Amino acid sequence: MTEVSGSFSDTVLALLPELGLPVLGGTVMLASLGVPMLPASLMVLVAGTLAAAGELPVVAAALTALCAALLGDQLGFWLGRLLGPRVAQRSDTTTKRALALLAARGPMAVFLSRWLIAPLGPAMNVVAGAGGLSWLRFSLADLAGEIVWASSYMALGASFAPFIPQIAELSSDVTTLLAALAVALAAGVMLRKHRPHGPR
Repeated sequence: MTEVSGSFSDTVLALLPELGLPVLGGTVMLASLGVPMLPASLMVLVAGTLAAAGELPVVAAALTALCAALLGDQLGFWLGRLLGPRVAQRSDTTTKRALALLAARGPMAVFLSRWLIAPLGPAMNVVAGAGGLSWLRFSLADLAGEIVWASSYMALGASFAPFIPQIAELSSDVTTLLAALAVALAAGVMLRKHRPHGPR
């Protein structure tokens, strides 16, 4: 299953240089809705690299990622409104964690689940809608969190742009660039997990 997931993610990422902003927006929106196997963060990272290299318009790429994430989050929130109490009855671990965090932190839970604990993001959207958090409080926390997420990954991706010529010398295949970025991202995640103070 991991191989299939990795292959699908690689295919989606490889479409970014070809199709540009539509594939960026579509991937981010669907990932925000909780569709599995979509590499939204890595997609924004690569978009930042391509934008810094002049392959994508910088402002348009950043706004596409931000607006797509916000749209997916809003759809999840209103889905939660429709489902109501049934969400609280779900027994999966992610939903339980999102419920507990929302009960403890309120709108701050929404903000943190955009970037610091992003795997909880899609579940948090639904839980916030079902749990009665006001749309305005959700939306303000969501906007703030997604700005942090999109700008951070775009900036991180842009920092790789100076190394593109060196990578291109090794191979003209875009997969090499994507693999290098994936390794860098994975290394960052591992370092964050092993820091002694807190999860970030």
